[in-house]
Amino acid sequence: MNEIINFILQFANNIGYLGVYIYMFLVGTFIPIPSELILLPSGYLASIGQKSYFITLLVGSLGSLSGALFNYHFAKFFIKKYKNKPSIKKIISFFNKHGKISVFLAPLTPGLGQYISLPAGISHMPLKYFIPLTYTANIIWVNFMLLVGYMFGEKEGHSKLIYVSLGLLAFVIVAASIYVFKEVKKD
Repeated sequence: MNEIINFILQFANNIGYLGVYIYMFLVGTFIPIPSELILLPSGYLASIGQKSYFITLLVGSLGSLSGALFNYHFAKFFIKKYKNKPSIKKIISFFNKHGKISVFLAPLTPGLGQYISLPAGISHMPLKYFIPLTYTANIIWVNFMLLVGYMFGEKEGHSKLIYVSLGLLAFVIVAASIYVFKEVKKD
């Protein structure tokens, strides 16, 4: 078991920040790979000083957003020929009513997050909603996964980062909830 853990930690350390971005880009697309495989060990590595927690948070959430934008544009431009099919019409109808809340909540649901960008693209959800909602949800998810990995480390100042991170997470959740509530109330 230790060999497997050491291999995963070494892999997470060797790929660097660009590797985290690329991996999370793939996670953000329709390719079903788990974000936990890179984020948990990266959080641990941050706790022992081998990675920056905040740089990993930034590149991980940007990578995931980039993958979601890939899905969005793929669906918007390549699936449009199927737009008149009854099942696609149902998706568009649902998404026009519940798209904003769906785009925010889906990335927080394991196994579902990367697929919500497809109906967003099919229904041509405005990017002014799609990007901030998706990015906010991705920051929450990536931060949570990094934090779980971080808690396994043994570095001074450990509890301080955990409190700062939890505070940031609470702030983002409250701010996003207010935004989503206002947007849903508009509709």
